[in-house]
Amino acid sequence: MDIQTMKIDLIHWLTELQDQKVLEKLKAFNDQQEGLSESHQALLDDRIAAYKANPKNTLDWDEVMKELDKKQGVTRSSCFLKPV
Repeated sequence: MDIQTMKIDLIHWLTELQDQKVLEKLKAFNDQQEGLSESHQALLDDRIAAYKANPKNTLDWDEVMKELDKKQGVTRSSCFLKPV
């Protein structure tokens, strides 16, 4: 199936679609494709600027895990366990 045929099929399917949950999921997917929100972009810009201003003020993954373990008793293996 070529891309134009696929688009037409999807448009037809979408115009007939009545399932609110599916429409909400499609809308959320579409919103994600449009890029970052302004607030997320601003936060990312701030963090990049902070890193550029002081690139040595960072923690590697092992340091992050050590800090979490000290503060909250989190261990590396417990981070990957599924909640019960």
